[in-house]
Amino acid sequence: MKYLLVAFLTLTIIPAFAQDPIIGDYLEPSNPSLVIQQTEIPYFEFNKVRSDAVIVEFENIHASSWQIEFHNDLLYGNPEGDAAIRIYDSEIAGKFFEIGMGSHPRYSYWIAADVPETGYVLLYSAYENGWAPGKPTKITYSEQSGLTVDNGLRTVLSNLDISPFAIKSYSVHGMKGSTDPPAVTDGVFTVKIISADYGENPLSMFPFVVTGIIGAVVIILIFSKKRS
Repeated sequence: MKYLLVAFLTLTIIPAFAQDPIIGDYLEPSNPSLVIQQTEIPYFEFNKVRSDAVIVEFENIHASSWQIEFHNDLLYGNPEGDAAIRIYDSEIAGKFFEIGMGSHPRYSYWIAADVPETGYVLLYSAYENGWAPGKPTKITYSEQSGLTVDNGLRTVLSNLDISPFAIKSYSVHGMKGSTDPPAVTDGVFTVKIISADYGENPLSMFPFVVTGIIGAVVIILIFSKKRS
């Protein structure tokens, strides 16, 4: 009995702790259940009014659960300029959430969403000091927990129910009027996405299966010993 338990425990522990090595804040994509993508958006893409924004598809669709980081390394050229990005759902046309970051010295910030039930809704706004250069906005989502946003300073939105939401595409803009000075004059806006699809890696469930087997074996052996 002892040797049987040791063998099962060995099989359980090895997969559970064989995690992917970490590169910076992201996992190396050696796990087939993880999809990792980084997109760099050049500054001039933000020098558009909202109506002229172009929707661009990501290389992959990110569904089920995902995390995004927005790194705003743009140099603003207009105190009234913004850097706004919309992330679109893969299934429902026009369904998106939006993050906006205003120019210095105010550093305004907002979060909005457009869903069929309510239309476009402003969910959070800060007129001043809503974000800080060098600190990324972090967005996490799962179908169970909803959408949570950290502006780099604190959590400003928690557990927003927009399920289901699978990331497919994005658009950016930054000018309020077509005759305004350019909103941004240099730099890059980086989007980093990690998503998990456990259907692509059945072995990721292996430790849980083995744990269940161990439990069943222990129960059987206990009852067998009592009867004997």
